[in-house]
Amino acid sequence: MLRAIFADAVFCAALFVESLAVLSILHAVSGVDLREEFIPIMNSYHAKTAPLAAIGASLFADKPAAWFADAVLIAAVLFFLFFIAQARNAMAPYDDPQGSPAAEARGLEAAIDFLLPAGVCSIGAVVTAPALLPLLTLPVALWLLLKRLFGKPSWFKVSPSYYVNVALLTAIAAAIYALVR
Repeated sequence: MLRAIFADAVFCAALFVESLAVLSILHAVSGVDLREEFIPIMNSYHAKTAPLAAIGASLFADKPAAWFADAVLIAAVLFFLFFIAQARNAMAPYDDPQGSPAAEARGLEAAIDFLLPAGVCSIGAVVTAPALLPLLTLPVALWLLLKRLFGKPSWFKVSPSYYVNVALLTAIAAAIYALVR
C-alpha cells in the first residue's frame, strides 16, 4: 500500500513539473501571455527546476533554444514511463503463483524488485533526455496501443501510466491554452 502511494505521489509530482514545462514551452514558443496567477509559479520553476534540465541541454548546444530545457524534462518523464513496465517485466519476468517462496518475497528482495527497474529507467532517462530521443516514444506507444486494440500481440509492454500521463498532459496543455487566450 505504501509503495502504491509513493508511486502515485511521484507520478503526480512528475505531471506537475511536466505541466510547468508545457506552460513554459507555450509561453516561449507561441508567445502566449500568462495569466497573473501563473507568474510566481513560473518564476520559481525557471529559478529552480529549469536550470537542472539546462545542464543536460547545454551538452548538445552552446546556447539552446528557450524551450529546449523544458522539452528535456518532458522527455525524461516519457522515457521513464515508457520503459518502466518493460524493465520490471525483464527483471522479474515470471508471475509466481500465490504461496510460492518467490511470490512471498519480503524485505530486501521486494525492495530490490521495486527499486532496481526504477533506478535503471531513471539513469536511462537522465542519459537520453538531453537528446530529446524519448519524445519518439509517443508515436511508438500509439502504434503499440493500436496494435493491442486490433488484437495483435506484442512482446513490448508499455505501462498504462504512460498513456494516462500523455492524456493528462495533453488535457492540461489544452486547458492552459484555452485559459490564457
